[in-house]
Amino acid sequence: MATSTHLKRRIGIPLFLTTVGGTVLLGMLSGLFSGSKAGYNSLVLPPATPPDAVFPIVWGILYAMIGLSLFFILRRPAVTPLLAQEKKAATTLWIVQFAFNLLWPFAFFTFRLYTFSFLWLAALTAINLAAIVYAFRVSKAAGILLIPYEAWLMFALYLSLFIAILN
Repeated sequence: MATSTHLKRRIGIPLFLTTVGGTVLLGMLSGLFSGSKAGYNSLVLPPATPPDAVFPIVWGILYAMIGLSLFFILRRPAVTPLLAQEKKAATTLWIVQFAFNLLWPFAFFTFRLYTFSFLWLAALTAINLAAIVYAFRVSKAAGILLIPYEAWLMFALYLSLFIAILN
């Protein structure tokens, strides 16, 4: 029993560092290389737009939670064929939503495609909702960790819609 626990811990630490650290790092790099630090200075902004300083704090926390969600999905043993399918679906949806997430800042900040960015974000919000459903089927903790991200995506969708309209 002690050997099994020790083996799980040895496997779990690299997985944790890869999923959480990798998610945070890739998220930060996406923001950095897309020009998101420039913020919204030249845009007409909708009501309730937070100050620029809020975004890196919120995204840092959310990226850690998103990565932790993947950790819980991947750590769950697929003990039945159904669970194996749901784990595969949850992982696939997680990868798709994260790819959408990493590409969005380039459409918005780099290319200033505000209407396209809104539509892209709407798709991301829908994909993440599906990811939440499948994450819950694999791990309750994984599903719960994606809920604040979904709430922030909905808020970002509001901001993105009005930025597209006003600019």
